[in-house]
Amino acid sequence: MNKFTKTLACAGLVVALGTTSLAGCGKSLDGTKIAATCGDDKITLGTANMMLRMTQAQMASYYSMFGGSTAGIWDQEGEGGKTYGENTKDDMMDQIHNMVLLKQHAKDYDVSITEDEQKKIEEAAKKFMEDNDAETIAKLAVSQSDIETILEFYTYQEKMYDPMTADVDTNVEDSEAAQSKITICQISTAGTQDEEGNTVDLTDEEKQAKKDQAQAVLDKLNAQEDPASADMDALAKEVDENLSASAKTFGSDDTTLDDKLKEAVKSLTDGQVAPEVIEGASAYYVARMDTFDETSTQTKKESIVTERKQEAYNKLLEDWGKDTKIEVDKKVWKKVTLTDADSYTFKQVEAADTGDTNTGDTDAADTGDTNTGETDTADTGDTNTGETDTADTGNANTEAAE
Repeated sequence: MNKFTKTLACAGLVVALGTTSLAGCGKSLDGTKIAATCGDDKITLGTANMMLRMTQAQMASYYSMFGGSTAGIWDQEGEGGKTYGENTKDDMMDQIHNMVLLKQHAKDYDVSITEDEQKKIEEAAKKFMEDNDAETIAKLAVSQSDIETILEFYTYQEKMYDPMTADVDTNVEDSEAAQSKITICQISTAGTQDEEGNTVDLTDEEKQAKKDQAQAVLDKLNAQEDPASADMDALAKEVDENLSASAKTFGSDDTTLDDKLKEAVKSLTDGQVAPEVIEGASAYYVARMDTFDETSTQTKKESIVTERKQEAYNKLLEDWGKDTKIEVDKKVWKKVTLTDADSYTFKQVEAADTGDTNTGDTDAADTGDTNTGETDTADTGDTNTGETDTADTGNANTEAAE
């Protein structure tokens, strides 16, 4: 999907954060309280709350892109008997844990924040504080130091991914990634439904009639002067106007194609037609191997390398996390609530660029998974390892309404 917002390395600094609360909702927070401890690092409530609100606002932006709304989402029941809002809070602490670990292990990879980057981070945080009124700052319970901490987190996150995955094997054999184009005519043998919605299986005679149709298509295909280039769709319609044939991309790890179909076509050479009708779990197939797809194969190779890097990155974070756990002060963190009564949304404002430490783009609602590309903003489980702007701050006028 499109990256429609630069995030917390920018988020809330490039766009305005508007809040709308029901009357009487929203407790006063002391942002200086320690919400969590990870090794020698202490995370203030202001830092954690600010990151959570940016996630909440990003979710609202994501839904609005598709004409939807987050109304009612935070209070609805989620996994483990908790609300979706409560689960998102838990995910936020997982993300914070990973970010602290990245910062703590940066020296292992000779990664640091340069003086110039630190200066821009400080300028960005200062501008954020100046551009927001006292009421808004109080509602967010955030300080300039909190904003600096968050920007530092995202800077380390962006800088650490490449060195952490530098030793991953990037060589992928064709046999592992090979993608081919096949053409198939699929004739379903799935049951039908009666008026009451019950499934009625086909009789043996009905299944045989389906197989006969498939055989007729296969016979017509083999009767062509050049079966490799024949129009299988047109031939299928000659047998029955309701039949059709279509091209598919085939790989050995494909999870969408019938296993019997995959087994039958994997040994075919370019242009070769499967010699018999293939009986799948719920369909008969006529299949032809068309050609080895170099473009799709290269894309698959890149995907495999990305997966390898993701796994290596996640494994390091997992191992570090076992050695250095995060201790959440539940009494302090409990004071923050993520409910439908207190919503946060982005508002576009004209921004004066204060200079970029341009490291790319990251979607702010990603709260836990490792993702090296674009990230769905509704995802509440990823540590986004994509790219982040650390200094494109612009205006950050924020409005709060009780």
